[in-house]
Amino acid sequence: MRGIRLGKRESAPRPTRRALTAARDRLHRVSSAGRVRGERSALAFVEGVGFAFLFDNFGTGLPFLWAAVCGRRDPRWPRHTHHDPGIGLAWHLKDVLPARRKVYYGKLLLGKPTLVALRDLPACVAWFRREAPAWHRMAYLSGRMSRAAHAILEALHAEHPLYTPDLRRAAGLAHPRETPAFERAIAELQQGLWAVKTEERYEPSFAYRWDLFEARYGRAAAAAERIAPAEALVQLAGRLLDALLWTTPRELTRLLRPAPGELEAALGRLEARGRLLRGIGVPGLSPKLLLSRRGVEMLDSRGGRR
Repeated sequence: MRGIRLGKRESAPRPTRRALTAARDRLHRVSSAGRVRGERSALAFVEGVGFAFLFDNFGTGLPFLWAAVCGRRDPRWPRHTHHDPGIGLAWHLKDVLPARRKVYYGKLLLGKPTLVALRDLPACVAWFRREAPAWHRMAYLSGRMSRAAHAILEALHAEHPLYTPDLRRAAGLAHPRETPAFERAIAELQQGLWAVKTEERYEPSFAYRWDLFEARYGRAAAAAERIAPAEALVQLAGRLLDALLWTTPRELTRLLRPAPGELEAALGRLEARGRLLRGIGVPGLSPKLLLSRRGVEMLDSRGGRR
């Protein structure tokens, strides 16, 4: 089988679906030898892939922490979750790493709980807040923020951080009938990178603690101001491509929600930088395949590590 050309003097074996899957498994640590065993390996895992979900990947192909803890691609959900060591370790890690500001954790991609490497956080801010005014009151007045979300931010600007019961009272959302509105609003603020969960308190009663994103991740917020949205999309699409090793424009659109034409421009820039390979047919994969150069470089002619 003929190889593929990576540059004027570089070439690589033509990939197969089996070889790419094996490379993705290594990258996602879904093997007994490479699995996540504690805080250090969990941090290396997140930093290596950029983005990871927690207990499922929602059909995206992205890594998720629980699978990396189990060392299996599709672990079976246990009958008794409270006594399962894999569930327990994944839950502990998603608490302790953000609490120590080693990673970001919040509802981001697809509105699902997502672990994000700190190096990728500025691009996330530049992209996911690209259409929102910098001042939350203007975002509300312009119709880009709900009333409940605005009330929560007003409360946090007055005093932060706050645990959920105190935040709901301060925002005027304490009544039980306001619970759905509060939950929608706090998800909206996480997806927009306005507010962030900083702690899960278990005693004397369970509650989350919330803070302003800028207060928690000030460096990322400041760095985001120097990144144009178009470049942020290039960075995020490239990072996701390198985490997936292969994907399609449709899947990247699902994850990043770009406007028509924006993604194609970003893909063109990735291709020009040599990070994206297109037009390479791999039996069993989409004809619109986007192939990461990183993935190809992980292969040899036997489908293993180079």
